[in-house]
Amino acid sequence: MREKRGTAGKRLWILAAALLAASVLLYVLVLRPSAGGTPETQTVQVLLDGEALGNEKSIHPGGEDLRVYITLNGEALLDLPFAEAHTVRITQPDGGENTVTLTGTSVYMTEANCDGQDCVQMGEVTRDNLEVRVMGGFIICLPHKISVEVR
Repeated sequence: MREKRGTAGKRLWILAAALLAASVLLYVLVLRPSAGGTPETQTVQVLLDGEALGNEKSIHPGGEDLRVYITLNGEALLDLPFAEAHTVRITQPDGGENTVTLTGTSVYMTEANCDGQDCVQMGEVTRDNLEVRVMGGFIICLPHKISVEVR
């Protein structure tokens, strides 16, 4: 009987080690942003109110108010004041397109050409619902690896 417990314990440790190794591998290969920028973020086109952005990633930095942070594949694309109205259109080399709308009182994903449209259906983030939404201040498009966070 003691041998059975030892064998089961060893199997459990082997399973835990395999899960840990798979998690690390997933992080390294898929989720971790690279230091120099990925091809996706190096060639992505970002339009702010119809105008192409250069290297500028933060509009009106500082302040005490809420900010809207837009990332692609874990790397910062844009940092905007929540209280200003803007339209952000993101076009990726693979054809992925998303439009984020800031109204000055809310933020939402207006359009996306992904299959599920989950990001569009997440609805708006407002000052009033920020703490009670299931996703908090996040709107996420998994197929295009875009996240919008209000904080």
